[in-house]
Amino acid sequence: MNSTFTSRAAACALWIVTLACKASVQADANVSGDVSPDPSELKSFDRPLETPATAPTPVDEGLPGSNFALFGARHDLGYSGPKSATCACLAVALRDSPTDSAFVWEMEEPRLEPTSQWIIALSSNDVPCDGPPSGTLGASYQGYVTDGNDVVVYVEALGEGRPMTSGAIIPKPKANGSVFVESTNAVYGKPLDGKSKRCKLSVPGGPGAPAQ
Repeated sequence: MNSTFTSRAAACALWIVTLACKASVQADANVSGDVSPDPSELKSFDRPLETPATAPTPVDEGLPGSNFALFGARHDLGYSGPKSATCACLAVALRDSPTDSAFVWEMEEPRLEPTSQWIIALSSNDVPCDGPPSGTLGASYQGYVTDGNDVVVYVEALGEGRPMTSGAIIPKPKANGSVFVESTNAVYGKPLDGKSKRCKLSVPGGPGAPAQ
């Protein structure tokens, strides 16, 4: 009986050792890379967080792909130019350089694509106005559209609880086009002559443009 028990124990021990060896071989294969698992079967926490870093491709100044600013509202831009009215109850600066004295930036000045981008900043603060709307925080940039060869910038009277936006990066108008300001809900941005719908701005470097 003791001999039979000893034989069974030895057989069991051999079976356990065999399973352990197989598990060890499989584990070693996964770690060493001899067996490559299907990436689709990897769980999210097993996937690499990012692709291996590679050297960036050099980009020449002014070529597509450079780090130019995006079009649209700039919440880090403020108006610091003259308080005289460009349009009704509104002072406006349209420039081709972010370093113009009419601008104040809370963050680093953006880099413009010189053939396609301009900057506009506006303010109604302390600007002479015969009929400022009551119950508002002042004039705020709302957006822009292209209309044929022209670019139209919309200005609104800002209500309570909304962030003030004082400017944006907009596209340059096409050949023979202009930049206009149009009011959406108040006097801010209407033409000074009161005869038309839109207030036409002097383009950077054009007739009537301020000295840089």
